[in-house]
Amino acid sequence: MSETPADSIKVIVADDHALFRRGLFMVLESEDDIDVVAEASDGDEVIALAEEHIPDLVLMDVRMPGITGIEATKSIKDKVPSTKILMLTISDEEEDLYDAIKAGASGYLLKEISIDEVADAIRSVHAGQSLISPSMASKLLNEFAAMAKKDEEKQQMPAPRLTDREMEVLTLVAKGMNNRDIAKELFISENTVKNHVRNILEKLHLHSRMEAVVYAVREKLLEIK
Repeated sequence: MSETPADSIKVIVADDHALFRRGLFMVLESEDDIDVVAEASDGDEVIALAEEHIPDLVLMDVRMPGITGIEATKSIKDKVPSTKILMLTISDEEEDLYDAIKAGASGYLLKEISIDEVADAIRSVHAGQSLISPSMASKLLNEFAAMAKKDEEKQQMPAPRLTDREMEVLTLVAKGMNNRDIAKELFISENTVKNHVRNILEKLHLHSRMEAVVYAVREKLLEIK
């Protein structure tokens, strides 16, 4: 295997289908900025490999023998919180999508996408963006719209208090903007945006930007039409 740059994105591929896994490996290894450091065929194996290699990102199947990809995601986020998880699956079940988000996944893509698009998806998630296949995003927003309506009739605990600037940042995060674009929009540095996002997640006890989107919808910071 040829040498890869020190700043390349370290990736573990987890999928129980050996042929698909090998195809991903071959495509990703042809990218100069992506280094596939390990492959896993089940949930237990990917957890162990994540602890060993401390990857930047795990490309995770949902349905695997033994521990599922969602359970493995939660375990990896607990043990190696710096690792981002991108689900790549055939499952278009809403429940799997919601559970993946709650477990800490930063993206949920269906295997209907071209295998050549996976590298760009890895780069986007590594850069801090959240990705959901369009068909799943529609289901997600519809469900959260229904949840928001139901919550109108409930007496809820007061939400943690965010500063005005944090509210601005959260609203832009919920609109799908990345840190660079938020910085330009608010005329602040990208590092300042990162600090605000970290503070927001800590205050709201959330694990990912995707969960922040969920919160924004529930609190009606983001209008769904």
